[in-house]
Amino acid sequence: MIPTHDPTAPRFYHGTRADLKPGDRIEPGRPPDAGDQDGTTPCVHFTPNLDAAIWAAELSAGEGPGRVYIVEPTGPIDGRPDPATPVSPGHPTMSHRSGEPLRVTGEVTDWLLYHGTRADLKPGDLIKPGHKPNFGKLDRATTYVYFTRTLDAATWGAELADGDGPGRIYIVEPTGPIEEDPNLTDQRFRGNPTKSYRSREPLRVAGEVTDWHGHAPEAVKAMKDELERLKDLGVEPMDD
Repeated sequence: MIPTHDPTAPRFYHGTRADLKPGDRIEPGRPPDAGDQDGTTPCVHFTPNLDAAIWAAELSAGEGPGRVYIVEPTGPIDGRPDPATPVSPGHPTMSHRSGEPLRVTGEVTDWLLYHGTRADLKPGDLIKPGHKPNFGKLDRATTYVYFTRTLDAATWGAELADGDGPGRIYIVEPTGPIEEDPNLTDQRFRGNPTKSYRSREPLRVAGEVTDWHGHAPEAVKAMKDELERLKDLGVEPMDD
């Protein structure tokens, strides 16, 4: 019998492409999910950060869809990142590891959708295409509105948005068809690690996230510098 999750205990996640079910065990010693595919991993990796597990799932080895499982460690855990694990700067990583298996207790299948901006909105407001873009050529209007499943990506949207007001993150609902954002999928990364999407139809604001935490100032500066570099090279967002 799988133990009931203790609501006072931290919830841990594991991102992978493996097709698992509750009660299955994720063992150390498997081929690694990402990076060097030679050899096996001495530890199994997991995280309390859902966004980190999403990122790991999308970049993991295999051909199936990325999956995020809720897991329970069965032995001692180490809350320090594995120095042998490849790290993508500016993105969350699976920060915990254990030499003992993880027990799968469930799968994450329901997702909130977020939009990061500086606009002051309220529930019921519509976020429409046709605004000044945040980067690239600024003398044009966007033809899509963008949103994401991950709070980390929405945080970047709020921090990089044009304007003088504070960054805000809203929970949104699409009102029409959606598609993956080509700027952040296979054009740059395998899969869709930031779970970023776009639509030509408006998003309806359902609520606001007020307890989010921004990135470190040096990370924000590095991201802005990179966007300026791409602009100087003439790289434009795919917004047609």
